Amino acid sequence: MDYEDAAKKLIMYSRGVAKGSIGTAFGMSMGEDPVLDYLSRHDGGMSPSDLAKRLGYSRPRMTRILDSLEEKGFVVRTPDPEDRRRVVATCTDEGRAHARDRSSGGVSSLANSLSKMGEHDVSELLKGLETAYSLTYERESVVRDEPARKGKRDRD
Repeated sequence: MDYEDAAKKLIMYSRGVAKGSIGTAFGMSMGEDPVLDYLSRHDGGMSPSDLAKRLGYSRPRMTRILDSLEEKGFVVRTPDPEDRRRVVATCTDEGRAHARDRSSGGVSSLANSLSKMGEHDVSELLKGLETAYSLTYERESVVRDEPARKGKRDRD
């Protein structure tokens, strides 16, 4: 098997599914959803640099995402009351409602796509993705019939 080719296809297909099913619905651009979702679950808000670090974005990318979310009325940035040199990004009530609606709508859209694949294919897809996830993040697999693999995989 050509693992380089498989890796390229996985990246291409996963981005396509995310973008098509859940990534850009409701007028959101890629990257905004995780930020809005995270902020909607943290009442105290968070500095953009801490948020970028936590979610794995660059600081400039986080600034662009917050600019867009603020323009849509989903996020506000205010001076940090403890250190006025810093800014805190906080989710608005409208942003929380949008994140809640977006989450359920995105899941429904993706579930609809998965239902067209059939139970066997979806099960195999999830098993493979979970194995890849557990190897990537060195976590135990939760798939009951297959434990997480340790070490390098066969190169067949």
